[in-house]
Amino acid sequence: MLLAIDTATKMLGLALHDGDTLIAEQMWRTGNKHNMILAPTIEHMLTICDVDKSDLTMIAVANGPGSYAGLRIGVALAKGMAAVKNLPLIGVSTLDIIATGQTFTNTRHQLICVVQAGRKRIIAGVYQVKKGRWEAVETPEITTWTDLLASLEGSYYVAGEVDPAGREAIAMTEDNEELSVSLVEAARRARRTGFLAQEAWRRYHAGEPSDFLPAKLTPVYLNSPG
Repeated sequence: MLLAIDTATKMLGLALHDGDTLIAEQMWRTGNKHNMILAPTIEHMLTICDVDKSDLTMIAVANGPGSYAGLRIGVALAKGMAAVKNLPLIGVSTLDIIATGQTFTNTRHQLICVVQAGRKRIIAGVYQVKKGRWEAVETPEITTWTDLLASLEGSYYVAGEVDPAGREAIAMTEDNEELSVSLVEAARRARRTGFLAQEAWRRYHAGEPSDFLPAKLTPVYLNSPG
């Protein structure tokens, strides 16, 4: 049984996955309360799903990029739980989690995955379809909606944490004949912990046990350019 934890932004998510079935999934906006509610909410999920801590065979965690405080809380708890029981710990990028949850009907489109970075900034990464999966084509960066959209040319889907400023900026590109930007529907563009769990299972079985030692995992932080 895999427990997945995501505290990378103001959203908090948990999931239980047994390799075949998504047993439970919770996600909600909690602001800055991660440190108060994460541990008791994990206990509650395990209890109502009739899962004992001894049933857990691996832990997955969103390891960034995201907020410093949020990542620190989630990664620290995940590392502690995994280390105590000597369980594999699989880290998955926040943007990769978003990408894993997206379908594609037109492989000529690229995908932009976004999380909020505070102070009107965003963290954005670009993906394209390779061998039936969304794969990152460049290193994610901290930017703004204005700068991001001004740098693009071609056709894109946008998924992840899109705030009112983002929706407004996307709407303003409608008259740009060199750029087509389609905002994924709200329920599908969300960064869901079930997809974190699913991607972690895939990575675990594609890798080696030594790749997933708890001590090896570190959070990914981005610094503003300049």
